[in-house]
Amino acid sequence: MQLPDILRRRRRDRLERFNIGLLILLAGWVPSILTLVVSYTILTRTLESKILRDRQTFVQLIAHLIGDDLSRTSGVIEYYQTLPDVVAMLTGPDPQPVAQRWLSTAFYSQPRIDGMFVTDSDGRLLASLPIISEMAGKDFASQYWRHSAEHTHDIFVSPVHRRLLDQRLATDIAGAVRDSSHKIVGYIGATVLVERIGRRLSTIQFSDQLLCEVFDQNGVALFDRDFHPNVNATLPQAGRLMSEVRKRQTGHFELLDNVYSYSPIESTGWAVVIEQPKAVAYEPVHDLLNKMKILVGWLVVATALGAWGASRLYRRHTEATRRVQREVIFNENILANMPIGIAFVDPASRRFVQANDAFREMAKRFGNFPAAGDIMKAVYDEVKIAPADAVANVLNLGSPLHLAEHPIKDKGGMTHFVDIHLLRLEDPNKRVQGVLYLVDDKTRDVALRQELIGANAAKDQFLAQLSHALRDPLTPVIAMVSELEATMPESEKVRQALEVIRRNVELEARLIDDLLDVTRIAKGKLQLTIENVSIHEVLHRAHEICAEEIQAKNLETEFRLHATEEHVLGDPARLQQVFWNLVKNSVKFTPEGGRIAIATTNPMPQKIEIRISDTGIGIDPEKIDKIFNAFEQGQSSITRRFGGLGLGLAISKAMVDAHGGRIGVESNGKDKGATFSISLQTVPAPAAVEPSKNKTGRAPIRPAQDRLLATAGPVHGGDGPGEPSQDGENQREPVLSEPRRLLVVDDHQDTCLGMKMLLERRGYEITLAHTAEQAVAKANDEHFDLLISDIGLPGRSGYDLMRELHGSKGLPGIALSGYGTEHDVNKARAAGFSEHLTKPINFDRLDEAIRTILGKS
Repeated sequence: MQLPDILRRRRRDRLERFNIGLLILLAGWVPSILTLVVSYTILTRTLESKILRDRQTFVQLIAHLIGDDLSRTSGVIEYYQTLPDVVAMLTGPDPQPVAQRWLSTAFYSQPRIDGMFVTDSDGRLLASLPIISEMAGKDFASQYWRHSAEHTHDIFVSPVHRRLLDQRLATDIAGAVRDSSHKIVGYIGATVLVERIGRRLSTIQFSDQLLCEVFDQNGVALFDRDFHPNVNATLPQAGRLMSEVRKRQTGHFELLDNVYSYSPIESTGWAVVIEQPKAVAYEPVHDLLNKMKILVGWLVVATALGAWGASRLYRRHTEATRRVQREVIFNENILANMPIGIAFVDPASRRFVQANDAFREMAKRFGNFPAAGDIMKAVYDEVKIAPADAVANVLNLGSPLHLAEHPIKDKGGMTHFVDIHLLRLEDPNKRVQGVLYLVDDKTRDVALRQELIGANAAKDQFLAQLSHALRDPLTPVIAMVSELEATMPESEKVRQALEVIRRNVELEARLIDDLLDVTRIAKGKLQLTIENVSIHEVLHRAHEICAEEIQAKNLETEFRLHATEEHVLGDPARLQQVFWNLVKNSVKFTPEGGRIAIATTNPMPQKIEIRISDTGIGIDPEKIDKIFNAFEQGQSSITRRFGGLGLGLAISKAMVDAHGGRIGVESNGKDKGATFSISLQTVPAPAAVEPSKNKTGRAPIRPAQDRLLATAGPVHGGDGPGEPSQDGENQREPVLSEPRRLLVVDDHQDTCLGMKMLLERRGYEITLAHTAEQAVAKANDEHFDLLISDIGLPGRSGYDLMRELHGSKGLPGIALSGYGTEHDVNKARAAGFSEHLTKPINFDRLDEAIRTILGKS
């Protein structure tokens, strides 16, 4: 091609592009300008007129609705007004009782009337419903209706006023009753409450900022906002509105930038007016014009841009095509490498039209699809993963199918757990494109979860078994300590050594309980026995437990119990455990000669705040947020110096939370002490009642929470455990007149030996057995008064032993166990045990339980 030809072609191309641009501009700009002109002239007037007509129709419907309601009542009064019986009643010798009886009959046959009244010719009340006895014979607000009813033969609807009975806004519909000579002999009327009219109107849905108001003859507005009766006299602009309404009767007018549409209510002198800001009323027109302007502007701009871009359309189209190709390749690579199986099913043929590699592998591994098969030639039913009718249901109903961890066995018999999702895909025109098939193999996740569940159950079982195994050796140690205290001569060194042994055994029992409490809290199985508790009493008991340690460190304790409301609903043992933990902490971390303050206040009604302060080592600011975490003691040096597991505060917080309270801590820093505060809801103090027995007549089995008291140890100061002291503190009244025979069963021989020694010292005859079979054999050969049995026996449990001996011989029993949950207590009671004690055994409590049970036998 020669150079002149090339130049001519370029000129022709430029001319064609120019012609295309000009045509596009003419095709777009001319209709746009014409549309804008028409919109600002004809369309605006047409739409505004249509809006006003619709408003007028709406207000007339409301007026008709109210008028219909009032006309029904007017028709009733008009009917009774002309009855000869009413004339005879009013002209009779004693009209008042007759009128009241007649009114009772007439009123209850008219459900739309809120009240009726009958007066004499002077407006004095003869009868009314509801009855207003104090108004009998007095003027019955006749100034609202008498004058108008007297000078017209029609029924008169009075202005709105307050009803004498209850001061509720109402209108009276009254008519004069005339005799044959047309002389007025009285008036009969009905009361319609404004609120009943409002209730009907409140069901109507009004548009944005549209206010509807009803005015009576005097221009008083009947309603406030939301059609509640108007307690004020009138609205500020009511006079001008009523003036316009009376002037025009019906129509529209604009006032103070508002558009008003109004219509009178026939035969009442009332009017309905709806008000709306002018800008809001004509907002649809303005919105349409704005949209038209925007549309025209966009059309102009778009036309210009289209004309400008016409010459470059081919190049842009080419670029778009290349971009789509790159995106398709990119998406195919993503799908091919995703671990989730993804496939697409055609809605008509049910064939797989797309599938990634992961789906192909799953179909062959556990979808029963042939290893040599081509998934792209297969139909949905040939892949046995989702249910056979799932695709049909998804296509027909449109609801997606979700199967979570659906079990499927592969050819080798291994079970796979897969998440299956089937989704119906549609285009923007709601045409079904197909079904998206997603498969996610969750076998590994399920296996890991089951392993975790099994490990957690094994951990809980291990802790329970560990608790039982650790508690068993503690009982004989406590028993031998008590025996040594009773038999050894008075020696200060021996006494101190025994105290060290006892104190550390009790500490080990406390640590075991804390570990079990943490497990219960983590599993949400913390149990409470709720009753009315005095906080001050619980604080004193917690302080008494720590009294020896406080005295040993020469600490000063100050009580400031100023709360007047001190009772709460709570578990007394758990609350005592909380306060004991806090007091114990203060004692533990306060140096010798320090001070501990225990205070209570009522910061507000039905609230009590308990504050336990000390002058101890304090808490670093960066550690204060972690102080209630389990196994947290601030830093390792504190753990090494003071010992402990760091569980007390975590358990205390969980127990306070279980009581619906709040626990917090404050500290100014290291060596500046700490203050723990607890806030609880208070209840009234309980009334004093006589102590009573339970329904069974037996001594109650103490709940597991009593272990806190059990580990507190026996009271010392006498000649030995259980023996009377010099000053009579431990003096017991003798209950048993002769020695009683006890059968003690425990597979731990040291425990049996220790219990035998201590119980024989207390005057009982003891027979030992180490298995349930031995116990049954000895119970058949000898007579026993009481069974004391461990629960964890070899072969048969203590529950089985108790059921057999209690059922065959009526033998009462006391259960001993290293398990102390509420479930264990209830299980012991169900088996027939009268008492449940948690190891290590407090022998004073055991002796008390024995005497209580045998004293009743």
